[in-house]
Amino acid sequence: MESLDVFRHSWQEEISKDKSTEVKAVYETSQTAIGDLRRLGTNCKNSSECQTPIPPPSELTLSLQTTTNNTSFTIGIGTFIATNISSSSVKKSSITEPPPSKKLKTSNLTLLDELIRDIDESTDVPFFNVSLPREIALNIFDTLSIQDLYSCLQVCKAWYTLSCDELLWYNLYKRLHLDKSAKKYDDTWKNHVKETVLSNRQLAQNFKNHQCRTTKLTYRLGVVLTCANNNQTTIVAGYSTGIIRTWSIEDILKTTDHNDDGDNEQLDTPDIIYESADGDENRNVSSVKSVGFLKNDLYAVHDNGLLEIWTKDIGNKPRYTHRLTSLPIVDISNDDQLLCSASRSKFSVWNFEKADTDLEFQELDFSTNFNDHILSFCMSSHHSVPVSIIAARKSFWCISLLNLSHRLSFYSTFVSDYIQKIPLDIHNDEPLAIIGVENEIKLFDLQSGRCNIVSTTYKYLPANVHLIRADKCPTNEFIVAYDNSQISIFDRRQKDGAVQHFYNHFSTITTLQMDTWKLASTDMRGFIRLWDRRMHPHSLWHMNPQSHPVTHCSFNKQTLVCALTPLCKRPDMIEYQMNSDPLSGHIYVCNFNSDISTQLGDDLKICTSSYDAPQASNRRIGLHTPYDIIQ
Repeated sequence: MESLDVFRHSWQEEISKDKSTEVKAVYETSQTAIGDLRRLGTNCKNSSECQTPIPPPSELTLSLQTTTNNTSFTIGIGTFIATNISSSSVKKSSITEPPPSKKLKTSNLTLLDELIRDIDESTDVPFFNVSLPREIALNIFDTLSIQDLYSCLQVCKAWYTLSCDELLWYNLYKRLHLDKSAKKYDDTWKNHVKETVLSNRQLAQNFKNHQCRTTKLTYRLGVVLTCANNNQTTIVAGYSTGIIRTWSIEDILKTTDHNDDGDNEQLDTPDIIYESADGDENRNVSSVKSVGFLKNDLYAVHDNGLLEIWTKDIGNKPRYTHRLTSLPIVDISNDDQLLCSASRSKFSVWNFEKADTDLEFQELDFSTNFNDHILSFCMSSHHSVPVSIIAARKSFWCISLLNLSHRLSFYSTFVSDYIQKIPLDIHNDEPLAIIGVENEIKLFDLQSGRCNIVSTTYKYLPANVHLIRADKCPTNEFIVAYDNSQISIFDRRQKDGAVQHFYNHFSTITTLQMDTWKLASTDMRGFIRLWDRRMHPHSLWHMNPQSHPVTHCSFNKQTLVCALTPLCKRPDMIEYQMNSDPLSGHIYVCNFNSDISTQLGDDLKICTSSYDAPQASNRRIGLHTPYDIIQ
């Protein structure tokens, strides 16, 4: 043990000689930062990796001499030392003198503590003109962006080691809200963030260039598609014969990746088929009106008012059925636990929070209780209480979906008889209801509990409001479609109303979806258009696989799913047998993670930015190259 002490003392003396000039500079320049360093140093957590060296008793007795406290912080293989120097009546010349020989006592410190302290003294990493503990330096670097972190990698070796810390890149991964893709076991978080960001950029570029593989999903002859829906993993479709069909999106993408042909038609793939429990005598009139996903179930609502609930991945018969007596059904909406349905006279709610078969069912009769009729409704469960906004002919209602008796009538409408639907929606990020009344948009603050109207200037719009979408829009923004097929994006932070306008549609708009940079819209003629919000009013590209109305369109970072459903659910069988494909309706899945572009049918590949739009729509011409990269 004595030989080890001798070796350690000699090692410290050599280090002190090499760093004598550096110690002088630190002593002279660190006087103004003493208080900050003392406060920052107290943030260190009490752990086995944070050790405070104990000064010798000889130094503790000198109250008027220079006192130096070195607090070392060791995380991983790197160590930072916070130096705190205070002097009272000692002259400046005495500070520059070499420190006196230390009389260490090994009885108070273990061998590991001594070695750690020696390494700490030899691995000071400069942070500008001071030395900071590694934990504090990580907190500073944790506020930097990905561009700033890559700049810090090129400063010096110490900053390179600090910028490569796994904790920094893991926090950056969460802060950027990147896709939850599987990280390789032997990969670092820095490389994982880099690959994810580059992949997102490539996907965005593929969206702009329409570089994708398109898969057409069909079922069988004699069956017409009536509705469709999808989530992140599954596509569900309802047909005119009361059958519900599902596809796995992962299997579809795998199939397209292994198929080198252009168009891939999926026929009778081995997925689960859900048969309706309706009787044979009513099978011809029980076409599916709406399908969707609950937390662990699938639901389907038929035209005859039959509601069926299936457990996912299990076919056979539905586990729950309910017959709605008030027809026709105006609208249907749902989330993971709640399902809402409305007819002209009744509003119904099912609560699927409990997994058993005894579901909680509530119903409110507007015709009997309020002498009113429902025109439309919307629901949202993204706030503290799940609520629904119901637009009736005489007034608007805000109703709690947990208890329908908790309701409030907050605005008198007195809508004329020729109006059959009022567009409305609730924003996900803020408790705000957006309602369109003819050529005016009204905003209501739901957080106040009284649904107070928010003063706006959204009046005298170009035409009557036809469709409003706010549930998946960025904060403070929402989309509006008018009767004249124009689209406008509104930003509440702007006082002038709409900030962007899009004009290329020539029929009634059916669906809208928007994120931070792109907008997807569809219409009754079967056109699906993608817009770059920075390049309005011209669309990047469009596709028109069929002339049927697009009733469903949804996209994420990799795929775009759209469903075209014919207006005629019972076509002429003679004409249907001759050419059934244009009369059936199909679902199209565009995979933008592929580099090969697929053209549907015999569409012409046009690379031009000037053409006559009406003639182009008749010939199904698709703009294949964005405007911003045409030479």
